[in-house]
Amino acid sequence: MFDFLIGSVQAYNQVGMFLGALACLGLGGLILGNALYWRVHGLRVSGTIIGVIPEGNVYIPVYRYTLPNGQSCEAKSDSGSNLLRGKETGRNVPLLISPHQPTEARDAGSHVMELIGLVIALPGLWLGYTALTAYPITAMTWIMGVVMLIYLAERGYRIFVPKGQHLSIEEWKKRLAGGHPPAIDLTKVRRIEDIASAAAVQNAWQSQWRNAKWLRPVLALLAVVLLVVGIRQSMTIVHLQSAGLRAPGEVVRLKEERSSGHYSYYPVIRFRTVNNARVEFKDSIGSNPPSRRVGDKVTVLYLPDDLASAIIDRGVWGNWIIPAVLFLLCALLAGIGIALVRAPKLAGSAASFSAP
Repeated sequence: MFDFLIGSVQAYNQVGMFLGALACLGLGGLILGNALYWRVHGLRVSGTIIGVIPEGNVYIPVYRYTLPNGQSCEAKSDSGSNLLRGKETGRNVPLLISPHQPTEARDAGSHVMELIGLVIALPGLWLGYTALTAYPITAMTWIMGVVMLIYLAERGYRIFVPKGQHLSIEEWKKRLAGGHPPAIDLTKVRRIEDIASAAAVQNAWQSQWRNAKWLRPVLALLAVVLLVVGIRQSMTIVHLQSAGLRAPGEVVRLKEERSSGHYSYYPVIRFRTVNNARVEFKDSIGSNPPSRRVGDKVTVLYLPDDLASAIIDRGVWGNWIIPAVLFLLCALLAGIGIALVRAPKLAGSAASFSAP
């Protein structure tokens, strides 16, 4: 009975991590896919800011651009912010025009959406890796997964399709056919100079730049550290997979360790080398409740001349997930650092900003 309860809790946690991984990877992938779609299919033009549309404390830029056939059009940005800089009237901006709606645009020089997608997707990789490696996949995992999916499907059906609001296929087609957004109401467009003074825009830019300037060396240092650690991890795994040996192992005990007020249980594995030497090592991944129990069988990957490098062989994807996450985090920090390095170029346009 005790083993059944422990298995149920483990399966519940494991499936919860799987669902979290799917949610993060799905949402992050959707944002990254949408950004890639804009990059590939969007019409690249040069636009001029003619004003902003205030929505509370958020200012949405409005651009005027010229189509290849010579027609002049207005387009509203698909995003806005409460920042004043970069929205000066008359400022030239490289644009991506929506392939389906000429009144929707996106700043071609901004990579904010790609960064947001990566930030959301990376935790999904960690959750998926933990779910696959920290917990064994058992029959209870499948049972708990089916139960949770049925529950989520039922709750989602009640939330997203309330009773009495079920639409037929014909009704959905009518709604989609009439779903084009209206043309931009230029009466709502205001010059940023009429909302804030030139001094306010300049002071806001300088203050934001001073606050962000110290981040560049910090981000660069973190990116270098992640890159070095990722390379070392990769070299270790390459060496293990090319020259290492595999041996059957067994969990002989659990080691309890406390960190930040929480306890984690790390399995201690015992195996015999090709020379019949008995070796024990502690796995690098711990969890609470414990992911493995005493007596569980595992496969060990080790180097005959470096037994301290022994690991649990989790397969190609499982062994490489940590270096992959390290490299992705390094790329993310490097991207943010590059954006901050490019930021001073915008200072010129902010400095040349003049009041009407």
